[in-house]
Amino acid sequence: MNTTDLQQLLFNSIKDTFLNGEKLSDIIQMDLSISSDAAYRRIRGDVPLTIYETKILTEKYELSFDNIGDFKTDKVIFDYKPLSNIEFNFAGYLTNLRDTLRRVKSKENPHLYISVKDTPILQLFNFPHLTRFKFFFWAKSFLRIEDYKDKKFGHEKIDPKVLAIGIETHNLYNSMPTTELYCPETLKGTLRQIEYYFESDLFEDTNYVIVLLDNLLELSGHLQKQAEIGHKFVYKNEPNDAESSKINMYYNDTYLPDSTYYIEFEDSSQTIFTHNIMNTITTDDPVYNKDTKMILDRLMDNSTLISVTSTKVRNKFFSSLNKTINNFKRRIQLELEIED
Repeated sequence: MNTTDLQQLLFNSIKDTFLNGEKLSDIIQMDLSISSDAAYRRIRGDVPLTIYETKILTEKYELSFDNIGDFKTDKVIFDYKPLSNIEFNFAGYLTNLRDTLRRVKSKENPHLYISVKDTPILQLFNFPHLTRFKFFFWAKSFLRIEDYKDKKFGHEKIDPKVLAIGIETHNLYNSMPTTELYCPETLKGTLRQIEYYFESDLFEDTNYVIVLLDNLLELSGHLQKQAEIGHKFVYKNEPNDAESSKINMYYNDTYLPDSTYYIEFEDSSQTIFTHNIMNTITTDDPVYNKDTKMILDRLMDNSTLISVTSTKVRNKFFSSLNKTINNFKRRIQLELEIED
C-alpha cells in the first residue's frame, strides 16, 4: 500500500471520531496550524503528511498505525474502550450507546444490520424499566460491581436527564434504516434473567415482576407491529413511512450464533460486537467487514423476511414468544397468590 492510500486511511479514521458533522478540512487546518489550501492538498494526497504532522494527528485522535497499516489477512485490529475507562452506571451506559449512534448517523447513507441473539437492546428503549433491569442485572450479577452488591432491584423513577439520553438514543436508532435478524431465542434470555431474580429474592417488591413481564409482552407486540408495517417507531406514537425508519425484519427458525452490528456507509463499513457484557469492540478492517457481511447475507438467505410479507411465519413467531412469556407470568401470579 502506498503512502497516499495510508494517508487517506488515517484521514478516514479521524473522520470516524466526529460526532457533529465536523468538516475534515477545518479540523486538519486547526490541528496542524496550516492554511485551508494546505489542508486540502494533504487530504487529496497531493502533499504527504510530515512525520511531525502524523504524530500530532495520531496522538490527538488516539490512533495507531498498527490499527491503520497492518494489512495481513490473518490479523484484524479491533478498537475498544478499556473497562477502567468506562463509567459503569446507567447514565454512562446510555451515553456510550448514544455517542456510538451519533457517529453512525453522521456518516453518509448509513444502514445498520443487526443479528439479535437474545434481546434487541435498541428496541428495549421503548420500555425504560426493562432497559434499567437489563443494566442492573449485568452490573450486579455479571460484573459484580461493588455499588450493586447488596442491592435488590426496585421500582425507581428514572432520572429525567438519564431518560433524555435514552430517548435521544432511541430516536437516533429509529432515524436510520436497519436490517435485523431474529430467532426463537429472542427475549428468552431476558425472561430467564427475570425468573432468576424472582427465584433468588432479588426484587424489592415481587409484584414488580409482573410489570416487567407486561413490558415484555408489550415489547413483543410492538416488534410485531413494526414488522407488519416495515417501519420503526416509538411505542404508542404514530408510525411514519419515511425511508430512514425502514426495518427489514428476518426470522431464522434455528439459531443465531452471536449479536453482531454491521454498518454500511456510502464509502466504508464497520463491524461492532458486544464484548465483556457491556463493552463493545469495533473494526473498520475492510477484509473482515466483507466476511461479516457475507455471513449476514447467508443468514438472511436461510431466514424468512417477516416485515410486511410472510404473515403466517410472523404471527407464528410472535405467538410462540407471547405464549412463553404468558406461561411464566401465570406461574408467577400463582406463586404471588399463594404467598398472600
